[in-house]
Formats: sequence, structure tokens, C-alpha cells
Amino acid sequence: MDKIEYYVETAKDGNLTLIAMVNGREYPLHSRINPLKEKISAELGAGSGNDILIVLGCGIGYHLLSLKERLSSFSKIIIIDILSGIVEHIKNSTQTSFLMEHSNIEFFCGFAPRELEPILLEEIDFSSAKGLVVIEHPASLRIFDTYYSEVKGIIKRVIDKRISDAATVKAFGRVFLRNALNNLKNFDSLFPVSLVKDEFVDGDCLIVSSAPSAESYMDYIRAYQDGLYIIAVDSAVPMLQKNGINPDFVISIDPQGRIHEHFLGVNYSFIPIFSLVSPPSIVAQYKGMLSLNSHPLSQIIESLFPSVVGSIDSGTGSVAGDSLRFARLCGFKNIGMIGFDFCFNDNLIYARGTAYQDRYSLMFNNRFLSPESFNGAYIFRGTSTLIEESKYTRRNFLNYRDGLSRIIRGFDSSIVFINDIGLRVDGVLYKSFEDFISLCSLRRKENNLRERLFYRRKRLNEILDLQYLLKFLMREDLARELSIESYGRNNFDINIKRLTKVLHSINLST
Repeated sequence: MDKIEYYVETAKDGNLTLIAMVNGREYPLHSRINPLKEKISAELGAGSGNDILIVLGCGIGYHLLSLKERLSSFSKIIIIDILSGIVEHIKNSTQTSFLMEHSNIEFFCGFAPRELEPILLEEIDFSSAKGLVVIEHPASLRIFDTYYSEVKGIIKRVIDKRISDAATVKAFGRVFLRNALNNLKNFDSLFPVSLVKDEFVDGDCLIVSSAPSAESYMDYIRAYQDGLYIIAVDSAVPMLQKNGINPDFVISIDPQGRIHEHFLGVNYSFIPIFSLVSPPSIVAQYKGMLSLNSHPLSQIIESLFPSVVGSIDSGTGSVAGDSLRFARLCGFKNIGMIGFDFCFNDNLIYARGTAYQDRYSLMFNNRFLSPESFNGAYIFRGTSTLIEESKYTRRNFLNYRDGLSRIIRGFDSSIVFINDIGLRVDGVLYKSFEDFISLCSLRRKENNLRERLFYRRKRLNEILDLQYLLKFLMREDLARELSIESYGRNNFDINIKRLTKVLHSINLST
């Protein structure tokens, strides 16, 4: 982001004011006569139960004067401004220097929007906060509309993620931790995902998901599967194998037991990549490789054994992003993506041949209600008529799409979407299957990929000191953090005893 030039001058009433220079023109951020008139209504941000305050645009901070006596009621105040160096001018202002005296106020000035997202993810935590309110500085938003509009979008994404995280902890935190701890017992049959790094730099791959558009490409994929490495999300495996296609890798990151049905009756010839929180029974049966994710236990393992296990966690919350991260880790030259629609095409939820769609057909196929009718009713009820590009979709689909677009921007590989009926994703090429094939070298794949990758490679229990890890987890401060992150803050004493009991019950010698 280009640095915005500005200068300080004294207004007629003796207070400081800022003048920004944009395209050779001067834009005052405060009145040159009486900047103290900017004070916002005292009711804004006060008495609403919100204890995180975000200020968009600050300048010298005159619009915050009404909050002077209320700042201590906020647990955290985050001030964002496009101008760098304004903190020094606030210090020099007799009116607003109080902003520097509160330990709960943090300034982020002169940051590019992309730099703010990870910062805000770290700063905004709804596990202990009641809510959040945003105050805008009208002059700043008027002069730098593009910048602050982008920041607003980032704040919305961060809030959505944090709310989702809080809901996830409440719904699945116990499952996540139980899975993660029990998967320590599976480390004797798992390899680190880091071992595939740059193993396929001359190869080409196709990532296949289970959205409805994938159905029409089965014949194409089958015809070229000897030259293309096939990376499938777990829900696409039954569909692919029913069409005579054996994927090389399968990405399975869902922690819920329902993923069992994706593996029922399939030909076990692929290499699965699980996350630390995948169901332990599936991991024990299919083995394969392990990827760390954002779970606190993953973070502890990474801190104790840096860069050993590796991760394909994309931060998008979707298997689409993680599959793409895996393809990038492998070093594939050309990456094609099929079945990523981010909407409901043809009033279908999943492609035919997937476990989910087969289940709907089995349960709802009768003289009065076809699977198609059920799908349609499900879509119209579930989407609340959310429409994007004239297609029914869901808010989480759009978040997945936008998250995928963000990570693609930093890639230098040729990433091609082979899909002409889904929602568009910014930053990727759209081509036909034939045009994608024309980019590929189509070198014949190895016959025994598993042997080639795992031969003479050490498993996780051989490269990680798991007894040391368990001893480390039993530290009071670590156990406390694990308990809060997994169970929340309610019933803390009961939960910490439960966690301690689980840790003592883990036997890694069997």
C-alpha cells in the first residue's frame, strides 16, 4: 500500500488538525476552524453490552472525546487508520492524549488491509467478550472510501469466523480434543504430510470434489487418470470409484464420525491425508499421512517439533482450500479443480454416486417424493432464498469461495477451474477440460505410489517424542488452555479434571 502523505497544522481554535495529500489535492481530516465539533453522540458504543470497540479512521481522535469517561468499560479498543505515524500527533494533542493512557487501546496505523486480517483474528476473541461495536470517522471514510470499505469486509470475515469458532467450540470442542488425543495412539501408522513436499514438481494433478457439476466430467477423468494425479475430497471417493476412477490421494479433514460412509465399500488403493482431529477409528483403519491444523494440540506439537509434521490447513474452513494447499505442497505444475460449485446447481445438493446423494435416494425415493424433490425442498428451505449470480447458495459457501480466492492470489502455479456452471472464483483461470489437458505433460504415474513415498520413511511415533509431549500437556498452564479452547470457560473445574483424566489414560505403548 502506498504511504499517504499528510501534514499537521493548527486550527483557528488552537487545536491540531490533519491535512491529507491525495493525488496532489489537500483534504482536511478535521475542521480547520473548530475540530472539537466532531464529537460523536455519547450513546454510541456505550450501554449496549458490547465490550470490544473498533474505531475506523481516527486522525487526531476528536470524535472519541465523548467516550473519554467510558473507555474503561471496553475490554479492548482497536483503532485502525490508513495514516501512519498519527500516534505521535495524538500524544501532542492536549485534547486527545488521553487515548495513550489506556492499556486496553491498540493502534494499527498505516497497515495494508491484507496485513490487518491476521492481526484482527488474533485481537478479536468472543470466548470472553460479550460483543463488538464499530465507530467510524466520517471524514476518513469519505476521503479513503476504498481502503475502509476493504477493512470493513475484513472485519465482517473475522467476526463471521470468530462466531463460527465459538459455535464450533460449543458444538464440537469436546469431539475435536477427544479425536486429537486419541489420534496420538495412531502415530505408529501415520507418516507426516511434510514428506510429499516438492515430490511432484513435474507432475499435473486434478482435484475433485463432490458438487453436482463433477458428474459430467467422469468420462474425461477416467480417460486421463493414468497421466493425472487425482486428489479427491473424501465425499467424492464413492462417485469416482463407481465410475472406474481410483484417486491417488484423498483429503479428509472433517472430525465428525459421519465421514465413515465415504469409505464404506471403497477400494483402498489411495493415500489418505487426515487432520489431527479426524475420527481415530477411520485413521486407524486407513492409515496414510497426517496434517496439523489450527487445533491447540496441533499448535503445541508444532511448537515442540517445528516443521516436522507439516500442514495443509488453508485457514478457509473448507476441504477445497486444504486440497489446494496439499497440491501446492506436492509441487504440481498444473492444478485443475472439478466439482467446486459453491452453489446448488440443477437443484442438487451433491453429485450422484456420492454417499450423501445415495442416502437421500434410498431414504426418500417413493411414489410421492423423489430425491430431486427432496433436494429442491432442502435447498429452498436451507438457503433462505440466498441468491448469487442467479444461483441458490448458502452464506458458508460464499465464505468458502472467498477464502479460496484469497489463498489463490499468492500462488504462482497454473490453477484452472474446470467448471462453467458454478459461482466464479476470483484469481483463477477458467478453461474446458480439453484446454486444461493441453497444458499438462501427462507423464505416466508410478504404479505403486504408496511404496515410493513411504519406503524407508519414518512414521510419526519414530520422529516425535510422544512421551515428552504427554508430559508437557500435563503442565497446569497447558492443560488449562486446552480445556478452555476445547470446552469453553463454563464448568472449568469439572472440565480440567476430565481433561487430566483423559491425558493420564492415554497409553502409547500399545
